[in-house]
Amino acid sequence: MDLMDMFKQQMTNQVVSQMAQKVGLSDTAQTQTAATTVFSTLMGAISKNAATEEGAANLDKALERDHDGGMLDNVMSLFGGSDEPAASPKAANGAGILKHVLGGKQEGIIAALSQTNNMSPDATQTLMQSMAPMVMGMLGKAKKEQGLSASSLGGFLQGQKQETSQLSGILSMLDSDGDGSVIDDIGGMLGGMFGK
Repeated sequence: MDLMDMFKQQMTNQVVSQMAQKVGLSDTAQTQTAATTVFSTLMGAISKNAATEEGAANLDKALERDHDGGMLDNVMSLFGGSDEPAASPKAANGAGILKHVLGGKQEGIIAALSQTNNMSPDATQTLMQSMAPMVMGMLGKAKKEQGLSASSLGGFLQGQKQETSQLSGILSMLDSDGDGSVIDDIGGMLGGMFGK
C-alpha cells in the first residue's frame, strides 16, 4: 500500500477546490502542489517519530484509539465542504496533531513551506491543520488493512516512497544540530498526545 497513491486518490477536483477556498488560494494547481509538500512533510515527521520503539508504540496507540480511517469517508468536512462532522473531535483535531508531530519546529516548518509554496504562513498553517487528520486517517486505514502492529509500523513508514525533493531541503534547513533529525529535540512529542 503506497500512501502517496492513497493521498492522490483523496485529492479529487472537488476536494482541491474546497481546500483552495478554505486557505484563500485562487489557483487550484498551486493548492495541489502545496498539499503535496504538506503531505510529504507530515509523513516525513511521523516516520522520524516512529523510528524509535517508543515512538512507534505511541503512534500505534493513537491510531488504534482515534484514527481508524473512517475520516477518509468524509474528507470534505476537513475543509469546510460538508455539514457532517468528519469524525470524533480528537480525530479531527489538526492543531493538536501538528503540535505533537512537529513540536517546537512547527513555526519554522510553516515558514519554510510558506516560502516554498508562495503562501502566507496563516494559509500554510490552516492547510496543515486541515490535512493532519487526513494523514492520520490514512495511516489508520493502512494499519487496519495491513494488520500493522507497533513493531511493523516503523518499517512500513520507512518503506513509503515520498516525493521529497522539496521536502529534503526544508528538513535539512530545520535540522539545527545537523544530525539528520528535524524533531530529535522534542523528546516525548508523541507521548504527550498519544501516551495518555
